[in-house]
Amino acid sequence: MSKREKTVDYGAELENLFERWDHLYEHGGSDPFWSDGSNANMIRNQIIFCKRRIEDQNSLFLLPDCFYREIPPELPNDYMARPDEIRENARKAIAIIDADENLKFVREQSKNLSEKRLKQLCIPAIIGYAENIHRAIAEDDLITMRRYKRPDRYLDSFRSAAEKLRYPEKINEHSAIYEAEDYEEFDDGFEEEYSETEQLETEKIPESVDEPEEDFQLKFF
Repeated sequence: MSKREKTVDYGAELENLFERWDHLYEHGGSDPFWSDGSNANMIRNQIIFCKRRIEDQNSLFLLPDCFYREIPPELPNDYMARPDEIRENARKAIAIIDADENLKFVREQSKNLSEKRLKQLCIPAIIGYAENIHRAIAEDDLITMRRYKRPDRYLDSFRSAAEKLRYPEKINEHSAIYEAEDYEEFDDGFEEEYSETEQLETEKIPESVDEPEEDFQLKFF
């Protein structure tokens, strides 16, 4: 056992992981790319790992209470918590986005722009925000639909693009290209929170371990 491993409080880690699994299962997360099921299953693997480390480091009479909690079930990888709420939020968002006058203006003006100018102003990406939610609803893509819980962020991007098209004298080529990089990041990582997978301390606890024995506690008696 490494010196670093001895410093890990696996009891506290295990309790935290159970709380995180419960939250993902009941409320869902904010990961823009991975389902709640995928993230919950990764946490489940870490729960298994923590239990094994606690077993290795403690006697039968020093095990924390959370150790005796059952390992959560493995979820389908496409599991998403509160799917009907996600769908309803997406329907509300698409109505707001489709009615946005700035988006309509950007779409109309984009027909007259060169390919270079479209790229500089990130117009395809901005229009793509609206197209993505249409596709997500049609395909019942809950992960993408969840990104549109707060459509005001997308409305801000439509407003900014419309202002640049209305008042081109206020921007120059350098600033436009710089903002194009910002929009790419904005599109890929839209949520304020880190993904559940990034939040977990994977450098301490591996993401994948072997499946546990059928009854974990039998080994102690």
